[in-house]
Amino acid sequence: MRMPDGGVVEIEGGTVYVGRSPTLPRVPASGIPQLVAVPSPRREVSSTHLALSAVGGTVVVRDMLSTNGTVVKAPGVPARTLLRGESSVITAGTHLDLGDGNVIEVLG
Repeated sequence: MRMPDGGVVEIEGGTVYVGRSPTLPRVPASGIPQLVAVPSPRREVSSTHLALSAVGGTVVVRDMLSTNGTVVKAPGVPARTLLRGESSVITAGTHLDLGDGNVIEVLG
């Protein structure tokens, strides 16, 4: 996935937790988890905002009970906001808007 700063983070082999100051859940998903912090000067991004996991050949995004939600914009589909705690399978080219200018692009 391409992060807001242009860096690329691989999600194969585990789960990536993204947020203002992410922490691991008490019972982390399988694989080697990664913590990725994004800036949020207006505090629109929750501490641990979302999780991205590679499951088989797909990528699953899960809102981690964020305060302001995650807007998912898949190619050719209207944008929608994940409900608190909701998961969704996403495809390459999908953009995830966490707030405060933080948009993550899922790469192929």
